[in-house]
Amino acid sequence: MSVASTNITVRPVMIHRPLLRLHLLAHPESPVAVQLCDELRQRFVAPPISGGIRIPVFFTPIRGDNLPPPLDVANGLSLDSADHSLVVIMGDQRMVQTIRGGTGKAWIDFASQLRARTPLDDSPHHLLVIALDSSAFQLSPDELALAAFVDPTSDPVIASSLRRSFISFHVAARALQLLKDGKVAAFAPGAMKAPVRLFVSHAKDDLDPSRQSDPVSQTRAALAELPVDAWYDAQKIASSQKFTEAIVAGIKDSSIVLAFQTDRFSERPWCRQEVLDAKRIGAHVLIVNAVKSGEARSFPYGGNVPTVRWQYLDPAADARNVINAAVLEALRLTYNRATLERVKTASDVVVASPPEALTLTQTALCTGSAVTALYPDPPLGREELEVLARLRPDCTFVTPLTRRAQLPRPAHVSRIAVSISESLDIDRYGLSTELYETLTDEIHLYLLLAGLKIVYGGGLTGSMPTASNFTRRLFGLVRGYSKLADSVAAAPLNDAILNVPPWPLRLGYGEPEWALFNDPSGSVADYRDGARPVELTMRDDELFGKTVQTDAAGKTAEIWELPSDTPLRRYAWARGLSLMREQVTGLAQARLVVGGKLTKFSGIIPGVVEEAYLSLKANRPLYLVGGFGGAARAVCDHLRGVSRPEFSNDFSEKTVPDYAACKDFYATYHQAFESMQDIGGLLTSKGAQPISRALNNGLEDEENYELMQCTDAQRIADLLLTGLTRI
Repeated sequence: MSVASTNITVRPVMIHRPLLRLHLLAHPESPVAVQLCDELRQRFVAPPISGGIRIPVFFTPIRGDNLPPPLDVANGLSLDSADHSLVVIMGDQRMVQTIRGGTGKAWIDFASQLRARTPLDDSPHHLLVIALDSSAFQLSPDELALAAFVDPTSDPVIASSLRRSFISFHVAARALQLLKDGKVAAFAPGAMKAPVRLFVSHAKDDLDPSRQSDPVSQTRAALAELPVDAWYDAQKIASSQKFTEAIVAGIKDSSIVLAFQTDRFSERPWCRQEVLDAKRIGAHVLIVNAVKSGEARSFPYGGNVPTVRWQYLDPAADARNVINAAVLEALRLTYNRATLERVKTASDVVVASPPEALTLTQTALCTGSAVTALYPDPPLGREELEVLARLRPDCTFVTPLTRRAQLPRPAHVSRIAVSISESLDIDRYGLSTELYETLTDEIHLYLLLAGLKIVYGGGLTGSMPTASNFTRRLFGLVRGYSKLADSVAAAPLNDAILNVPPWPLRLGYGEPEWALFNDPSGSVADYRDGARPVELTMRDDELFGKTVQTDAAGKTAEIWELPSDTPLRRYAWARGLSLMREQVTGLAQARLVVGGKLTKFSGIIPGVVEEAYLSLKANRPLYLVGGFGGAARAVCDHLRGVSRPEFSNDFSEKTVPDYAACKDFYATYHQAFESMQDIGGLLTSKGAQPISRALNNGLEDEENYELMQCTDAQRIADLLLTGLTRI
């Protein structure tokens, strides 16, 4: 299927820029490189509200030519799309191959252009080339690329783990430099300036001077091979310094405090003092849980921080795991602090870690007057907040999510329809299906926690696996975050979803589906039947068939078979879907449109397109998110004057099976028929107006253009909730 050119010129929008973007680029036909990129994605993009690191990640856009992304064009790579862009190229022989259809010259030129535009010591952006084999050094001729070779004779599992750890460390270290210094410092090959400084807190009795087999010594040995400064108190304190002052100075000068919690750690006053000092000054702490037998008394202030376990199985692997965790935690907390600084108000005090009683002793909070502490999501549970409120009644603790959830909106705005399904061209935009699901889950979560009921016409049945069924994932969000909703003072998440499955899909609902509507803690969702076309007077079982299935226990059940494999069945599906979409439009006060399939749908119009069309026709507030591609992107493009071939009769005739015969049934049953070409005509007409008037969603023109291109879940939620407060 043809699509609009990806190198189109679109209106530039620069209202909001992410602090940091990570571009993980691999040759699309290099399986090892592509897998490494996805493994890195999992390290840098944690699930919604997990408390983990959440840096925007993009991959090589897949366009079928295996070429690198074009620079500074729509759907390409723009360094200035973020305050700091870190571009990581996973180079291998496939990338630099120049014969038999190879693309090596293009990737070499691409790396050369990026290198020229990201000079060390002078650019807010950085290019990091990872050489997966020796041929990749062609991508970085002026200085050595980071070699991440795998010895073919080594254990493949261990070798793969070593390479992942090596690459993850260097990506996180460069990202830290960008955030802390605004650039990556120049360095001679093999002599990179240490971007990370660790303050290592440990009991001296835990050192094993004879065998050096203890966790601290093993970690110190591993650190010697990496660009890390480890601040050991006994080695760093000058004779003229006061010990306490030197400790505090060392903590302030470090990226993170690495505390080795062994059997003896809590017995040592200086170990306890180091952790207390770190928390009092708001420094970052990572606990290495290396307890073997147990502790007589666990240090009470060693909690409320991330931990990593020393396994005592493979010391070298344990040490690498600790170092990687330390660098990632240093990056996470540095990133958290920087992002909070960007959104704080004049009266906020930024607290980069989840607050606890000891947080109240930080100097910035001891002002003697009412103060607001802004800390990272997820919000603390109500039980923890109540303890803090008793200790400091004049101190308010909020997160960015708390504020989003409490944004005021008109009383009549209580339901929002969400139009979403798979985006089959997501990889064209440098994203992946897994990233898409993570980010869209986060958007839905913000809506739920803001007290909005989500009206969704998807079904709980179907051929999609559970992980990709958006309706099931919505139900899971309600179950998983009902307590969090209580903490952010939003409405309880009881009946947070109104599910309106279309006929005939709803015929497949049975006991497994009905059970999902309730949870031991309350009702998860409400239900409405999708309307049945009245003109179809035959029975359901005359239109569709059933089969008998037997489960493992020998129990039999009748299962509906609901294909759209004949003109009449496709007509039935098309009418049932349209009626459901009209119902949903009437039940909600606004609609959010994201992703959506442009092929392989059951009716005659792509669902997300028809739903956007119904909102536009009814002048209902409509929020269009086009950054994830799919049907939503097609609507955004056509509305902005970028012609899309999908809005034509030719597209429908080529894409929809039995299109002409199905269309004839509309005439037979005297039903109005609106084609993709008709929908395109309305989009063209609406596009002639200011976009704010066309969408009627409370957002200004520039805000709508930003929303159409945005892939940042938090920013999308910000814009959507902001618009809802104005309608």
